[in-house]
Amino acid sequence: MFTFQANTQELTQVVKGQIFDRETRIPLFGANIMVIGSEPVLGAITGDDGSFRIEGVPVGRCDFRVSYIGYEPVILNEVMVSTGKEVMLEVGLQEMSVKLGEVVIRARTSKDKPVNEMALLSARQLTVEESSRYAGGFDDPSRLASSFAGVAQNLGNNGIVIRGNAPKGLLWQMEGIQIANPTHFANYIAFGAGGITALSSQVLSGSDFITGAFPAEYGNALSGVFDLEMRTGNRDKREYTAQAGLTGLDFASEGPFRKGKAATYLFNYRYSTFALIAPILPPQAGIIEYQDISFKINFPTSRAGTFSAWGLGALDYQGRDAQTDPEEWKSDDDREKLRANLFMGVGGITHKLIAGKNSFLETSLAVSGNGMKWTQQRLDSCLDFVTKEDVNVNTWNYTLSTSLNHKFSAGHTNKSGIKLNRLHYDATVLHAETYKDPLIKVADDRGHSYLFQAYSQSMIRPSEKLTINLGLSGQYFALNGHYSIEPRAGILWRFHPRHSVGLAYGMHSQLEMITFYLTEIPREGLILRPNEDLDFSRAHHFVLSYDFSINENTRFKVEPFYQYLYDIPVKLGSSWSVQNLEKEWIITDTLLNEGKGINFGIDLTLERFLSKGYYYLITATLFDSRYCGGDGIWRSSRYNRNYVINFLGGKEWMMGKMKNNVLGVNAKFTLMGGERYDPLLYDVSMDAGRIIYDDTRAFEEQEPHAQVLNFNVSYRLNRKKHASVWTFSMLNALGESEYDGYHYDETKGGKIEKREDSLVIPNFSYKIEF
Repeated sequence: MFTFQANTQELTQVVKGQIFDRETRIPLFGANIMVIGSEPVLGAITGDDGSFRIEGVPVGRCDFRVSYIGYEPVILNEVMVSTGKEVMLEVGLQEMSVKLGEVVIRARTSKDKPVNEMALLSARQLTVEESSRYAGGFDDPSRLASSFAGVAQNLGNNGIVIRGNAPKGLLWQMEGIQIANPTHFANYIAFGAGGITALSSQVLSGSDFITGAFPAEYGNALSGVFDLEMRTGNRDKREYTAQAGLTGLDFASEGPFRKGKAATYLFNYRYSTFALIAPILPPQAGIIEYQDISFKINFPTSRAGTFSAWGLGALDYQGRDAQTDPEEWKSDDDREKLRANLFMGVGGITHKLIAGKNSFLETSLAVSGNGMKWTQQRLDSCLDFVTKEDVNVNTWNYTLSTSLNHKFSAGHTNKSGIKLNRLHYDATVLHAETYKDPLIKVADDRGHSYLFQAYSQSMIRPSEKLTINLGLSGQYFALNGHYSIEPRAGILWRFHPRHSVGLAYGMHSQLEMITFYLTEIPREGLILRPNEDLDFSRAHHFVLSYDFSINENTRFKVEPFYQYLYDIPVKLGSSWSVQNLEKEWIITDTLLNEGKGINFGIDLTLERFLSKGYYYLITATLFDSRYCGGDGIWRSSRYNRNYVINFLGGKEWMMGKMKNNVLGVNAKFTLMGGERYDPLLYDVSMDAGRIIYDDTRAFEEQEPHAQVLNFNVSYRLNRKKHASVWTFSMLNALGESEYDGYHYDETKGGKIEKREDSLVIPNFSYKIEF
């Protein structure tokens, strides 16, 4: 490996990494990487393993140019170089399908390009740096995604609503394995959503976020994909990061197991300190605690490929005690006792092998799962606890996944693979309609089944201007024998160096939550399971795209979309549909795959990537989301906000005598349509002593439009052997309130109240890297 180095400023850092073929992951020997505009010239040439190392890179934002003969060059803009940690870059280059001799190809920027080269449309790479910089991100990839076109999000949870679809339609994938939602209090706050991510920005690499018509390798999803990758620890030196803030404590470490050896580790642990902001949380929140751990251990070998062990785990608790003195009862909340214990975890072993000259084989074996034990009780007039909800659901999967990438030529690459999932479940769900009613058993079973998936997809590039992606995906659910065969296709035509148009189609399908299949209905002395034969929910996605690169750092993108959902589980003769589920664990009816839905609209994006110290991102989604329930009537869906507009931007200044420190100010303003909900049947509710909604007019009511402002201010101090970052951030600075349903309060004499929570979260944090 060849290295060039210089020290022209007082504070510098090492930039290193690996350059490889984007399709086969084969390292590229002799690739060139240069620091643009550096004096003297700083750069390196990769060695046999594709690695490079550049010493003496000045701290601050730097641009890099990566090139290799026969491949399209890439520019990496505004990479943050800091004294606290060495910078690690992994860059995949695209081989040119047509050799152009002496013609010079203009380098393209890589900021908006997904990691998965087969995701041609509706795809965006999310970087760790963006999740910490973007206002409202809170180091949470889920909240970061809400800045992009096509996405809406509530204030009280981090669920991702993509183009009018429910959050539960999103596929979470880590290291090629489907995982449970990696969020604290997942499915407890809302299905497919939680409170705050269990993912630490310390361990993530660049990850893909796809909002429609996704490639064939992604199955069991209806709305989109979040494809997460964990980075590899520093193999040359040990580095540490510690962070403390009002919402949590964080510690990370990485480095080689033994100096001079290739095996590395990466580790992160977090523990909540939500007690510090308890006074600003809703009164019914009670005590909130969480903790998580994530790690990756990497073992490269000379001939047998690379082995890695990786994992993520989270533990959550929420509790509220009842007031035992009746004179202290001011509302039903004072009489209620709540206990919720949740866990989420995944652990796996992955083997990556370069098989021959043009093939890359990846195999993973993993176990993943999540669980929840939740009880809701209330003190009666005799001061005895009466139970209304008792939910205990645990699910976990054993997964074997293997895929083969093979490059037949510079213009044709194929990826094919299989995934075998053994699904285990242990579920008990007890429910009473009111506190005066006896508990009934909704589900009670434990066992296992299988989900088998297979796919094959090819990326074909007949010329440098045209890219075609064709694929086929299939699923088989052994519990009831249902299967799905799903074609996928996409085409992208770069008819001008700055202009491109595209078209993508995908058929997609998804299983429902396991408890839906286990619903028990007693009838004539027998226990029936009417929903065990539920089929997949399905959808057709169509996306058009026009992309205009206004200049090197600015782009404008338009994506009209249309989605047709069908085979959606509904209740016959009712407006109810799985498409609108938020957090309804109690399913006591027969469900039929007779529901339909339509989402259509247009996504608009105007983005200036960070350059010369500032950036902005303006996105707008205008859409209509409708559904047809079991009564055959078309209505607006729960998630039909009609529009979401985001204005996001930020500015950085180099500070200090040597201009080594960085002051950053970032803000995000969101304007979106209000939440939809069912009208209240006031008189009927008063007579029944509980809240009853008019489901014949489902989602006719709508809150006023929402205005949400988030901002953060950070100051990074670079010292010779460490860097520190002071950050103040504010989520929902304008105090926008959010609809939380109606509540019948017996303690107040049967009064009905409309609840709206206004959650304003400040966070002050200090981070040190050394």
